Amino acid sequence: MSNFSLPDEHELLEQVATGDGDAYTILFRHYSQQVFDVAMLYLKDNSLAREIVQEVFMKIWLKRADMHQVKNFKDYLFILTRNHIYDGFKKQLVRLKVYDLLGKNQPATQNDTDHLLLQREYDAILDKAVSGLPPERKKVYLARKQGWSNEEISLQLNISVHTVKKQMSLAMHAVRTFVKARIQNDIFPLLLILLTLRK
Repeated sequence: MSNFSLPDEHELLEQVATGDGDAYTILFRHYSQQVFDVAMLYLKDNSLAREIVQEVFMKIWLKRADMHQVKNFKDYLFILTRNHIYDGFKKQLVRLKVYDLLGKNQPATQNDTDHLLLQREYDAILDKAVSGLPPERKKVYLARKQGWSNEEISLQLNISVHTVKKQMSLAMHAVRTFVKARIQNDIFPLLLILLTLRK
C-alpha cells in the first residue's frame, strides 16, 4: 500500500463522483493493495489477483457517480471485491470453489458423481487448451506444472529465463482464455442440467 497520506476520504469520493481522474488515481494507488490482498485470500494466484484489482477499480470508475454516497470506502471496497470474486466463481465455475458450492446440503453419493463428472469435463477442456499451445510454449507450461523452476526449464530447453517467463505468461493467458470460453459453452449448461435433475 502507498505510504502517502490519503486526503479527506469523503471529499476524495466526491471528486471521483464528478469524474476527477486525479482523485481516482489517488484512490487506486491507496487502496489497490487492499483489493489485491483480498483477492489473494480467495484465489491464491498472483496473476488472477492482479486481474481482480483491475476489474474492481474498473467497476468503481463505471459507478463513480455513486461514490459520494459511500460512507466507509474501505468496507465498501472489501464487499465489492468479495462479491466480484463470488460472481466470478458462479460465472466461470472456478474449479474447487464451485465444487464446494455444489456439495452443500446434497447427498454424498450424488455429490461425488456430480463432482467427478464436472471434474472430467474441466480436465478435458484444460487438456484441449494445453494441446493447442505452440510446441515451445507447451513444453514450458507442462514443465512448470511439474514443479520445475524457471532456471531448470531454461537449462532443460536451452532458452533464457526471460523467454521462459514470457512463454509461461503467454501460455497462462491462452489457457485461461480458452477455459473460460469453454466453461460457458460446455460446463455451465452441464451444471444447469445437474441442478435441474436435483429438483
